Amino acid sequence: MHRVGPLKTRASVPAPAPLAIDLVVRLAGAKDGAGMELGYNRNHGKWFASDVLRTVRRYALIADGDRVAVGLSGGKDSVTLLFILWYLVRHARLECELWALHIRTADGYDSAPLREYCEALAVPFLETALQPRPASPAGSVCAVCARLKRGAAARALAPLGIRTLAYGHHATDLAETLLMNVALHRRLEGLAPKVAAPGALLTLIRPMLSLTEETVAAVHRRLGLPLLAVPCPYAERNVRMTFRAALRTLQQSLRAPDLPRRLLDALEQADRSGGGRLGARTR
Repeated sequence: MHRVGPLKTRASVPAPAPLAIDLVVRLAGAKDGAGMELGYNRNHGKWFASDVLRTVRRYALIADGDRVAVGLSGGKDSVTLLFILWYLVRHARLECELWALHIRTADGYDSAPLREYCEALAVPFLETALQPRPASPAGSVCAVCARLKRGAAARALAPLGIRTLAYGHHATDLAETLLMNVALHRRLEGLAPKVAAPGALLTLIRPMLSLTEETVAAVHRRLGLPLLAVPCPYAERNVRMTFRAALRTLQQSLRAPDLPRRLLDALEQADRSGGGRLGARTR
């Protein structure tokens, strides 16, 4: 057990053992009892691995030897991100040391499925709690919660020499954010692949920005990955839900299911011409 200030952090670093891994995978969440695919699969490259690796290389998200923690909330996005990065480390020569960090934002649930999932991948699992927790939905509670999470993550990870925190945002999240920024703030800005604030303890990265939510959900479902859904008490009041619905309406009316990826491509082109806000940020 690691102690980080007033927080308690648990770490599990199991020795690799194929039989134990198979058992834990079955317990961790394979819905059909067949377990996850842990071996090399040439179809994974075209499906998701090549796109993610291209994003990592293009924006220099991970350098050889980096210690990288995945923010593992338990939702499909973060669970899938951990698997993809693990797959790239194991089968695509991505040279980094993977960790997983779960930040508890509520009481009354068991994080054992996440711990077992990490044990199956032989990825060290850390857990800490959000203190204090957002008490009121007044103002932008999402922004407040995000800042609190970054602070909790920094306190847990910095003593371990981990300077990079990976988020499971994807192209659909980017498209929703772009619509929000244009409509509410008159800014042509999506989600940056890399946010490195001067003097900050952590650099935030988003390796899955090139994948749509549909692709992420399909990977999660097909591979039988675990799911730990912890509902947000303010979800119904989140303005993002309005723009999520608007994006879906646009996709349907334009008959463009790949609209999030098209918006990503447009922002990347704007970046190359000096007029976009997609690339690495330093604020």
